[in-house]
Amino acid sequence: MTLVAHAPVLIEGDAALGASDAVVSGSGTPQDPYVMEGWSINASTNPGIAIRNTTKSLLIRNVTLYRAAPIPLADGVDLLQVRNVQILNITVLATLAAVRVRSSYNISVNGSSVLGNGAGFWVDGSTRVTVAGNEIRANGYVMEVGVYADGSDRVVIERNRLALDTPGFGHHEIQAHNTTNLAVLENEIGTDSWVPHDGTGVWLVDVVNLTFRGNILHSRSLSLSPFAGAGRSSEWMFHRSPAIFDTYVITPDNTINGVPVLFRNRCQDLDLDRVVAGEIIVSNCPGVRISNTTFQSGQVGVLVVNSVGAVITFNRFVDMDLGVILFEGGATVYHNDFVHSGTAASMSVRAPVYSLDYPVGGNYWGDGPAVDQCSGISQDVCPDPDGFVDKPNDLFGTGTWTDRFPLARQINRTNTWPTADLRMGGTRWDVNTPGLSNASAGSDREDPRANLQVRWDFDGDWRWDTNWSTDLTVAHRFASPGVYPVRMIVRDSGGLLATASVLVVIPEPSDWRAWALLLGVPSVIFGSMIVAFFAKRYRRVRLPSLDPMRFPPPKNFEWYISSATLEAADERFAGRPTERLGEVRRIGRSRGQRNRSPSSPPVP
Repeated sequence: MTLVAHAPVLIEGDAALGASDAVVSGSGTPQDPYVMEGWSINASTNPGIAIRNTTKSLLIRNVTLYRAAPIPLADGVDLLQVRNVQILNITVLATLAAVRVRSSYNISVNGSSVLGNGAGFWVDGSTRVTVAGNEIRANGYVMEVGVYADGSDRVVIERNRLALDTPGFGHHEIQAHNTTNLAVLENEIGTDSWVPHDGTGVWLVDVVNLTFRGNILHSRSLSLSPFAGAGRSSEWMFHRSPAIFDTYVITPDNTINGVPVLFRNRCQDLDLDRVVAGEIIVSNCPGVRISNTTFQSGQVGVLVVNSVGAVITFNRFVDMDLGVILFEGGATVYHNDFVHSGTAASMSVRAPVYSLDYPVGGNYWGDGPAVDQCSGISQDVCPDPDGFVDKPNDLFGTGTWTDRFPLARQINRTNTWPTADLRMGGTRWDVNTPGLSNASAGSDREDPRANLQVRWDFDGDWRWDTNWSTDLTVAHRFASPGVYPVRMIVRDSGGLLATASVLVVIPEPSDWRAWALLLGVPSVIFGSMIVAFFAKRYRRVRLPSLDPMRFPPPKNFEWYISSATLEAADERFAGRPTERLGEVRRIGRSRGQRNRSPSSPPVP
């Protein structure tokens, strides 16, 4: 059809609609709608077609609306408080919004081309709106959104092709806010070429009753939020309960870069390990663990909502704008690689944990080598590189979301973590007797034990008292009595670390004889006299847990000294706790038998 130039059309009410020279046929009934077609309209300063307050059926088809001015100032089609309008096979070029629908009912846009507009189809406060079979492209212009719905109900977005691939500008092919009964079906979104900060793809905020089925996303993602203020930096508050996700149907036939979108809701202790997914969305799933999955060339890899105790670890995010988004519930995000990617964003009143305690550490955030010259919990033992960046990574510059021990290198996924095992040799020792610390029970799947290296911290200050060594045992003399947290760290040939610790009690030298007897030594010689110690009774005392220090609860003992040559001499004194309960044995009889010979066999 040859198009004829026409001035911008403004229609107010049904009477004006029937009398408009832009209407070429029809009577305004559903069976015989008014038809507006065959026009080419310049929409540089005024909407090309603006219709207000009509109820008659109208079909707009085979029309081109374009902008000739350098800056878009007006929409292509603007519908306000109208009903029963169909738009079919129109072309809209570089206007403000191609089609804007406000406070209207029963509107459809089909088979049209929208190229280079500020927005494609903008639906606000309307009901029963269908956008189907359209092509929406940026076409070299900066385009904010392809299809947008706000405060609307019964909106269908179906079989459209949308690609807003303008570099350096965040946008969304499909965006909805505060909308109910939204169906997003069988759309193709994005292009095969990933562009940094290119836009999310589909960004849905506070949507109730969502059906998301059969969509093909290229270098894009699906982002869902129950927040009223998502995207508005000052309004991170729940508008609805996370139960909003119970109203979502997201099927696995949605794909991102050819692999499925995985959605899980209302689950417990879900373990998603080594799954094939373009994106993982988890809601209301306490204890979920997401691990060993690669997400590439998209916008969001993992989206977790209201899942207390979530753990995200050993994943790889490559060319992602936002690798991880967390909404409420808290999470631990560690030992992931973010390569040529954005960050892990937390939209929550509770900041997630981005790093475990030293020397486990956090995530790799960089695109290249990082400064690693020091070690220790304060990274102040220099020069002594330990595989961690010397400074924490403040993700957003606020001090709230911080990775305290970012990794200096990407994780070697062909290597597994070693196992640390710390055992203390001998029985008890004092300040005059060196104790033997033994790490030889440690192991590694890839490396023989002889290739493992260890170093030691004998006073718990995370300042290493030895250098790296393949000698897995070490003797150490403590300078003064006390309780010492002895720590050991083991490193395999791939640089992976593991640690173990134990509390060691160092008594005064004069207490050594009593400690030895506690451990089963039958007698101690004082000059020429043999004296035996017998346990009468003990009481177990429960202390607050000190895990993972593994310090056992003590026992209180009452001891009586007796001798075959000193029958009248009874002396009572306090005993001391042992470190390992299994090493305590009753080596005496009851009080009535205290004068038996010390050579009598102990009672097990």
